[in-house]
Amino acid sequence: MELKPLGSTGVMVPEIGIGVWRYSGGVDPLLRGIELGSTLIDTAEVYGTEDVVGQAVRGMRERVFIATKVSGAHLGYDDVLRAAEASLRRLDTGYIDLYQIHWPNWSAPIHETMRAMEALVDRGLVRYLGVSNFSTQQLRAAQAAMSKYPIVSNQVLYNLNPRD
Repeated sequence: MELKPLGSTGVMVPEIGIGVWRYSGGVDPLLRGIELGSTLIDTAEVYGTEDVVGQAVRGMRERVFIATKVSGAHLGYDDVLRAAEASLRRLDTGYIDLYQIHWPNWSAPIHETMRAMEALVDRGLVRYLGVSNFSTQQLRAAQAAMSKYPIVSNQVLYNLNPRD
């Protein structure tokens, strides 16, 4: 499996990860994927799959890069913190490698959301911060709202089915 840099973090991640949106295959396929080198697993609180990811990585957490996402409905400061803590419980881990905002929601002040995201890094609960499904303008606004850490990713919809 070829590795690619995660932004300017110095962290190398597999160029092909395992996405578990609409996933119902249980632990074994995830374990096989990890065995084959797909050590990046992408999940989200709304997918309902964080628990199976946690089961799959038990005993090998340091080998797997977990990316998960906070729902666009949970972007208030306290909501972000609660959502991350709930994700950590479901994932059965002490930290999230990459925590992303799943969808932009301009009814929640972006500076409040990003302040909460930075607090998670400060507390050691999250290593890196990202966004998902953000336009370039939205990404710039999110980064401008941050004072300590860079946004290292913008995960956009691209998979084997919808490729546009």
